[in-house]
Amino acid sequence: MFRSFQRQGDPVSVAQRIFSIPTLVSIALAIALLVFLALRFDIDLTDTWQQIRSGNPWLLTLAVIVHYTTFIFRGARWRLLLQNAQGPNRCPPGVLYCSELTLLGWFANSVAWFRLGDAYRAHLYQQEQHESFSRTVGTIVSERALDTVLVVALLLVSVPFLVSRGSTSSWTVLGIALLLLTILAVALFIIGKSGDRLKRRLPGWLAERFQHFQEGVIGSFGQIPLVTLLGLMGWLAEVARLYLVTLALGIPLSLALIVFITLANSLLTLVPTPGGVGAVESGVAGLLVRMSSVAASGAAALVLVDRTISYVSIILTGGIIFLTRHAYRRRVARNDGLDENA
Repeated sequence: MFRSFQRQGDPVSVAQRIFSIPTLVSIALAIALLVFLALRFDIDLTDTWQQIRSGNPWLLTLAVIVHYTTFIFRGARWRLLLQNAQGPNRCPPGVLYCSELTLLGWFANSVAWFRLGDAYRAHLYQQEQHESFSRTVGTIVSERALDTVLVVALLLVSVPFLVSRGSTSSWTVLGIALLLLTILAVALFIIGKSGDRLKRRLPGWLAERFQHFQEGVIGSFGQIPLVTLLGLMGWLAEVARLYLVTLALGIPLSLALIVFITLANSLLTLVPTPGGVGAVESGVAGLLVRMSSVAASGAAALVLVDRTISYVSIILTGGIIFLTRHAYRRRVARNDGLDENA
């Protein structure tokens, strides 16, 4: 998949991959799943809509603003990882540029299967900065590993406060996070310790790309305190978004449960539908009903509003940025062609 991205330099071809028929089919299936869940949980749609309409617009606006700060923190962190991997003689672009590519990656994840946005972000960086695609992918793998460590740490803090309500669900989510952390730790160990032996067995062109990937993964791990702090700030921005949504809708949830639901939300996005659509909505609503005193209609209202901010708004904002960047690149290419003809 990564090599196919390298061959497709035109943003239109990337868009065709993102807005593919399988993606549209998955969205249709997700909608069908949501309808089934609405019937299964006996959700009062009128009550749900009334709760949404009565939400505090100022707090919801603040929730949107806070949510988008996560891209600043994540962009700054990715820039540090790139700087670590590229070495002292290379300086990555600024924080705003890295934040923009991070948002575009989330946009692609929101409309495509299998977290295609991570490959798309690496593709954009390679095309625009003339950097190694494999090394850039390596920095994103390191980013995911660091995120998983933070998710497990935050779950370990929040889960003990939830053992009296829905303990099976909370421990299950923690177990999934620990499993992901174990898989990533083993993969990083193999890349770091057995990478040289593996390279000797690979064909020349593949060995070179694996070396760049290894440099991106292992080389990213520098300035760990600052990288960890920026990652934590990114996650806390997501927690704050959900907290503001609960305040806006008047739904009382404990801080531990808000942290837990935020992290469970992120794990559910790993389901291979665009943005985890269907799985996130049903999973989060089910957890809220099981682990709190919130009624099904209230849980549905909370999920719909929060997903509008964290999912629908990303599609709208990311789509605008995507089209704007594409129009700009076409205009630059056209002007370059006119200059050559002149």
